[in-house]
Amino acid sequence: MNEAELVLSHVLNCDKLSLYLNKDINLTKGNSVLISEILKRRISGEPLQYILGKTEFMGLEFKVDKRALIPRPETEILVETAINELRTAGISCPKIFDLGTGSGCIAISIAKLLPGAIIWAADISKEALQLAAANAESNKAEIKFLRSDIFSALELKNEQFDLIISNPPYVAVSELSSLAKEISFEPRCALAAGIEGLDFYALISAQAQVYLKIGGILAFEVGVNQSQQVCAMLFKENFSDIKTIKDYNNINRVVMGRKNL
Repeated sequence: MNEAELVLSHVLNCDKLSLYLNKDINLTKGNSVLISEILKRRISGEPLQYILGKTEFMGLEFKVDKRALIPRPETEILVETAINELRTAGISCPKIFDLGTGSGCIAISIAKLLPGAIIWAADISKEALQLAAANAESNKAEIKFLRSDIFSALELKNEQFDLIISNPPYVAVSELSSLAKEISFEPRCALAAGIEGLDFYALISAQAQVYLKIGGILAFEVGVNQSQQVCAMLFKENFSDIKTIKDYNNINRVVMGRKNL
């Protein structure tokens, strides 16, 4: 739906089809005031998803607010690619670690699409984990949530996974001020990743082998013009079968590799 449809369906508490089937519906004074308030916030640059308090991802509804990054369509490609890889490998009950879960959209979507999966999800932000847990409950998804700085929560655990999946912060600090105004409303810790925007890829790649099963997959979402550097990091850390997947704009958006046999 476009923004006008999203606003009207939210205010009138109906779906898109009902908007067009009931074109002669009259707005109450309260409806008009609410729309005016939404428009004022939107004009200020605040993302519509935060204003409405929800968004759709992989066909599911997620609560969103300033505690976590807003789920984006590009991240759906990461989820779809990872699921396809697991299915191709014939792993019926994969064990999965979602690193930097934010709103929980990746972990929860995988849980709904792979009912037999055992899924752990981690974030350094306590507030983001609270949001993710609420989304898991509303979507009836069973996820084990951990507060963790990269793999710190796993250091004393003898755990290995079939898939480690991550959409980490990947914006260079110098680029933050030039981003769209909307993005300034999102948590800086979910965006900034050092001088080149590559810090988290380097940290995760260097440690991931310890927490992957033999043949396990490490899958990243990457920023524009970052795929080559991230592929090089995986190669350096002895990953094999390294490949990239393009997004809807023909940009390399997913990088993945396997732990060597």
